Amino acid sequence: MGAEIEDNGAIQIPPTRAGHIKKRALKNKAVSVSFNEKDLKDYVTGFHKRKKKRRKEAVKQQEEKLRIKRIVARKQRKLEKELALHGGAPPATNESDDYEEDHEESEPIASVNGTTKYDNGDMHVTVTTTEISREDKDGPSEKTQAAVPRLIEADKTHKLSVSKKKSFKKVPKHKSRSKPQNKRDKKKGKTKNKR
Repeated sequence: MGAEIEDNGAIQIPPTRAGHIKKRALKNKAVSVSFNEKDLKDYVTGFHKRKKKRRKEAVKQQEEKLRIKRIVARKQRKLEKELALHGGAPPATNESDDYEEDHEESEPIASVNGTTKYDNGDMHVTVTTTEISREDKDGPSEKTQAAVPRLIEADKTHKLSVSKKKSFKKVPKHKSRSKPQNKRDKKKGKTKNKR
């Protein structure tokens, strides 16, 4: 059963069936039964043990996932807290803080403090902006008053135009109708009580 050579020079290999076992070989095969009490006991009692082992591993995996979730949530909270403390800017490392302090001394930053007034016909709005520094932990010494918009003509009463809608038609109440007589009642000559 070697390789066959065709006239064009190509080698052709015959297909093989390695996985097929003849039925006759299976029938003629001798059956051997061996009984070992220890193997049987391990097999029978092993169901519960294997099930407990699988459950224990699953619980460990769940605990590990929960632990990782808690760690991620803790990191997220810490990052959000730092962002809130630093005014929305990501916190810098210690080296960059030193650089920023030196940089602040060399170039003063323009002040954000200021007052802006807006006039919109019948309302005056005053906006006061102040810079909050980290050194002022106690807060500003002077109390800021909340600007409340007030009307120019507060003493005049405003007349609001009220649209007069057409009122709905009044529908007269319907009187309840008398129940028609049954055929049987008509034949017997019964009359209904009139009010």
